[in-house]
Amino acid sequence: MSLPEAFPLNDIPRIEANPDDYRLIERVPFTKTDATFPLTLHPAVGDERPFVVADVETTGLDTEADSIIELGLVRGEYSPLEARITAITGALSRFEDPGKPIPKEITQITGITDADVAGHRIDEEEITTWFEGDPLVIAHNAQFDRPMMDRRFAFIAERGWACTASGISWKTLGYEGRKLEYLLLKHGYFYGGHRAEVDCLATAWLMHINEAAFAELLASARQRTVVIRAFDAPFDVKDTLKARGYRWHSGDKGPNKGWWTEVDANAVEEEQAFLDATYSQGAKRAHYAPQTARTRFKGTT
Repeated sequence: MSLPEAFPLNDIPRIEANPDDYRLIERVPFTKTDATFPLTLHPAVGDERPFVVADVETTGLDTEADSIIELGLVRGEYSPLEARITAITGALSRFEDPGKPIPKEITQITGITDADVAGHRIDEEEITTWFEGDPLVIAHNAQFDRPMMDRRFAFIAERGWACTASGISWKTLGYEGRKLEYLLLKHGYFYGGHRAEVDCLATAWLMHINEAAFAELLASARQRTVVIRAFDAPFDVKDTLKARGYRWHSGDKGPNKGWWTEVDANAVEEEQAFLDATYSQGAKRAHYAPQTARTRFKGTT
């Protein structure tokens, strides 16, 4: 292996003499140009289920108005019993022409140009085959990726989703943030981000090397929760709601303006008691929306 020209060769003896003062990071193996699939990561257990990691690059951040310009997918198999990924079976990247110029800031971030996408249209029949067998769909920002994909591919709408950003308590696991690049750097890896397929491969690798995180992801996907919207909450209780973990929804998209939270289905009665203690008939005024992996992340709160 040749070292980059900018690497100070005369520093090698000093690095070797003081290895604790340096850290070597490695490119995520999946993202190398010579990576081939299928690839076995662990011996098959026998209970394997399919999963698909999905990521989209888009013309902007509006899930109702912006368009997909690149779709990335990685398909593999995992063992629910052992909570580990056993194989990666394929990876895909497809461009799509949004029918309008790509904003300059998007090109700066992704490197995707109008010339790259010109005339391209994602083949829905091809994409359908990647979702056969009712796979668990995994994304690092499912709250964004799911609405974008549901709007573009109607046949995905009933799939179960899990989010590696919000579905794992990274802080409890010892990490200060949950950005994909940061998490992989903390594990000793880097990758060329902001391209859909590469981001999918990086996400799959993170779930492979951190089995505790993957086990928690599967548990969060199985969890039944309830979104509680504290309608008619007076202004003077906002700090109480915020301290409890409620978040504000401005109502700019959808009718649900107000404070909301998501709790385990078994904790609803406790939350109702809190709302009643916080403002008059709080529990009765609130709205309750049960959630599973098949409904979670579908759209605006």
